Amino acid sequence: MNVTATNHDDVSALLTVTLDKADYKDKVEKQLINYAKNAQVPGFRKGKVPLSMVRKQYEAGIAFEEINKQVSDALNNYINENKLRLVGQPVPQPVDDFDHNAEQLSVAFEVGYEPEFTVDLSKYEAPHYQVEASDKEINQSIENMQKRFAEQVPQEKIGKDSHIALEISQVVEEDAEGEHHHHPKNTVVNADKKEAFKLVKGLDMEGAVKVTKEDLAKNEELAKELGFSKEEVEHLHHHEIEVKVKDFYGLNLAELNQELFDKVYGEGVVKSEEELREKVKSELDEYFQQNADVVFVNKVLEQITEKEEVKLPEIFLIKWLLFSNENIQTEEQAKEILEAEKNVLKYQILEGKLMNDNDINLDYADVLAQAEQLVRNQLAIYGIHHLSDEEIQKYAVEMLKDQEQVRQVSSEVAMAKLKDVILEKATKKETKISHDEFLEVIKK
Repeated sequence: MNVTATNHDDVSALLTVTLDKADYKDKVEKQLINYAKNAQVPGFRKGKVPLSMVRKQYEAGIAFEEINKQVSDALNNYINENKLRLVGQPVPQPVDDFDHNAEQLSVAFEVGYEPEFTVDLSKYEAPHYQVEASDKEINQSIENMQKRFAEQVPQEKIGKDSHIALEISQVVEEDAEGEHHHHPKNTVVNADKKEAFKLVKGLDMEGAVKVTKEDLAKNEELAKELGFSKEEVEHLHHHEIEVKVKDFYGLNLAELNQELFDKVYGEGVVKSEEELREKVKSELDEYFQQNADVVFVNKVLEQITEKEEVKLPEIFLIKWLLFSNENIQTEEQAKEILEAEKNVLKYQILEGKLMNDNDINLDYADVLAQAEQLVRNQLAIYGIHHLSDEEIQKYAVEMLKDQEQVRQVSSEVAMAKLKDVILEKATKKETKISHDEFLEVIKK
């Protein structure tokens, strides 16, 4: 058995796998004898079926499977041994007059692979923001804690300090065809959600107002505050929604005392308002820095994608698209799709190259640690900060039973490791800015 490569250029080649009959003959013969021993054919006792009869019926199929296996193994070994980073999958060339009894067989595959290049991260520079939490952010975070454990106070009418519980449902027209069962959405709004608050502030308990699909499409902020994404608005089955007031109330903020400190962080972790402010500032600074690091890395990756030349095996990719996707019928269609996906492919190749060149590998411990952090983040949203490491791990292991979650978490781990490499090797232009200024940077 032999594999030879005929290069078309530096990113594509024709790989030809050549087998001699001797490579697979003995294995095929062994399987035929096995079949003969176990075959049950009318008129013959088990194990007494003539080998010639078994050969006539099964030899071609067995030989095809064995040849296919050996060709596949040989191809994969060649790709691995030569460290070819494939783009797409090998495309087999048609084999005319397949004859398993021939003394020699050849099967050829078109392949495309990533070009050889290096990325010098040190030549890329971007702003690395230093964002420190101010009294404004600290006070807001503490107030959010107080609101989370606040006492609800009944009100006679909606006021500027009200929190309004809303039920949002689609209005089914009388002549609507078919049955669409839509579960209503429920949300709570206050004066911070300006558009939704303005919509319902004049209503009484159980009062309702209708909003058209067109109004939601025009006012994306209102749609968002009512719980609708842009895509959900586009796919609403009916022309109107009804927004109904189900409850409204004020809040008596929780006092800044030991009881609140213990509810938020666990018993005895924070013992005074001064310690609370220090703890909150530390958490905010860490969170802001994580976001600043992400902005820096994204800026560097944008520059790399823009400036690095990545040659794609375009002729091969057109063949691969035609081979692998039955919905693509013509070369023109394949070219259009390739043109639309070029930037995505280029980014994937660059990302893979950076990971490969910097020895970024994943193991289960990395993935589990990231899953545990995701669990902690989710629990923190609900004010839960004091579960034991064993309990956190139990939730994380349960999460990783879902293969889609494994894929997502693994991707996050890989990007986190790549982020660390870029932070270490790319050039930082240290820049101090306020949190409000940083938010404007993120928006842009």
